[in-house]
Amino acid sequence: MEALDAQQLKDELGNRAKDIIANGLNLVENREKKVICPLHSEKTPSMSWYKEGYLWNCFGCKGNIDIYRYYTEFENMTFPEAVKKVGDILGKEVVAKPIKAKKSSFVLPECTLKDLSNQAIEYMATRKITKETLDHWEVKQTYWGGKENFVFQYFNENNVREFITFREIKKGGRKGGCLGDTKAILWGMWHIDKTKPLVITEGQPDAMAVWQSGYKNVVSVPMGANNFKWVDYNWDWLQGIPEFIVWADNDDGEGMAMANNIKMKLTNVKIIQSENRKDANEVLFYDGVEKVVQLIQDAINLKPKGLVDLSEVSYKSESEKQYSGIETGFYEYDSYVEDWKLGEITVILGRNGEGKTTFISQIMAHLLEKKVKTFLYSGEMSEMKIQEWLYRQIVGANENYLISVKGKYKTKLVPKPEVLIKIKQWHKNTLYLYDRNEKEVLGDLDKFFEVMKVASKRFGVKLFVIDNLMAILEENADSLYSDQANFVQRCRFFVNDYDAHIVLLTHPNKEKKEIKKGSVANLEKTDISGSYNISNKADNIIAVERLWDDDRDCDAVITSLKDRTVGQRKQIKYWFDMKTLRFYNNITPRAKDYSWDKKEEEKEAFEEFNFTEKPEDCPF
Repeated sequence: MEALDAQQLKDELGNRAKDIIANGLNLVENREKKVICPLHSEKTPSMSWYKEGYLWNCFGCKGNIDIYRYYTEFENMTFPEAVKKVGDILGKEVVAKPIKAKKSSFVLPECTLKDLSNQAIEYMATRKITKETLDHWEVKQTYWGGKENFVFQYFNENNVREFITFREIKKGGRKGGCLGDTKAILWGMWHIDKTKPLVITEGQPDAMAVWQSGYKNVVSVPMGANNFKWVDYNWDWLQGIPEFIVWADNDDGEGMAMANNIKMKLTNVKIIQSENRKDANEVLFYDGVEKVVQLIQDAINLKPKGLVDLSEVSYKSESEKQYSGIETGFYEYDSYVEDWKLGEITVILGRNGEGKTTFISQIMAHLLEKKVKTFLYSGEMSEMKIQEWLYRQIVGANENYLISVKGKYKTKLVPKPEVLIKIKQWHKNTLYLYDRNEKEVLGDLDKFFEVMKVASKRFGVKLFVIDNLMAILEENADSLYSDQANFVQRCRFFVNDYDAHIVLLTHPNKEKKEIKKGSVANLEKTDISGSYNISNKADNIIAVERLWDDDRDCDAVITSLKDRTVGQRKQIKYWFDMKTLRFYNNITPRAKDYSWDKKEEEKEAFEEFNFTEKPEDCPF
């Protein structure tokens, strides 16, 4: 069987890689065929598919993602595993060829060398590279190309000189070049302990800076950031090294491209990013040897993405976890899932007219009583409709608080004006609505999440209710994030970043959209309309369904279709009360009173004895 190397496999996979990478990273093209780059933070899409190279290329950060980088960096595969994966996709039994140099023989470099002049030593001293370091690395000097140059000699593991490069002895001078027909190997191979992590730098002064700082296991690439022949030429020698720490230049994007290319070609690669310093030599110059070694040790100790040491995870007792949860007021459900957890997403699924609004507004009324600050976006109900439904539930069945208002076709009961004043004062600074009338924030998902961020950080909101997921996506039809999967992923990032809980209200798909007349609940989590990522990323899924047969034993069934705590299906039956607009059963009461209704003297007495500390004359 013909052995195919990684490049041949990549070429044969071709543009199929585009969809594999896009689906794996949730990349969605806008009208200009551009996507948000996952390699850096940006709001304007700047990454597009480059079909000639079979990769996603970013014009913002200059980074790119081909099929091998996707599997090694984002799917945590080794490079050989990634090659095998591509072979599996192509449906072939393939064997990746060992990478071989294109040339099988090279000449040994010949050059007239002389010791470094005072000028050369003084120039390196301005970069804080000492003569002792220069001597160890056998840096010499020669006249080449009409200029005086440093000579960097490349000795292999057997101490045979196979390559040399030249660099002009002058600040800002040209980097020089090398002699032809010689073998471009790594600079410093001759002093390496292959049992320890190997630091790879982009330039010779950087390698010397690392060595001088105390970390001796360091080499430099021979010919800058864009040439990778050294990987071919040193392939056998590189095998067996336990870990590679790449310290490339942090200036123009080429350095990071080099680091990522090395990560694609070798296994167990970690990358140093020296913050506001260009390279290792600058860190030595400005921050000292301790900082150089610290950055290397931090990289060595860095755990790969997706791995966490359990001993470093803070332990939360059961009481702490319960304290941080949000109870819905539907007590059978609360005890079953042990409350909604912060950092989670809940999806409530239901057909139109079957009780989703009743269910969530009854929960919100309970949370207002508990003083849990809540945010609501409604794509279906106006602010007035929200007030009418929610306040009617809060008032309950006490007709002393209601008045009849005659409309064009029928009369309905609404709270009295003085009752409305009390209710509004009761929930002041607790319930916040997304203002769909504010043109500056409407139609922009970035601004939508920015409003949620302010609600969380400034006003302490913990529960975010998004009523009608499709409505908010339709309002943002021109946005890159109109895709449901991306939206739910942003919700996932949000609840994690801001220690919040998000509730998404959704409709079922077309097959289950029509109201089913019967006495059996039949919605499943797979019935959620739209992307399967909604159900995959949700921590809890609840179905709300009405029953319609005359001999039914309840009006509605609330079904826990998914929860990460228990993991089993549970159905709870409720009746619906037309006077209070509430679901109820023998555990969740129909006639629940809220504290807005307490008499002033009762409220004062309650506040007086709601001590945070015991008074001195307390007999208990």
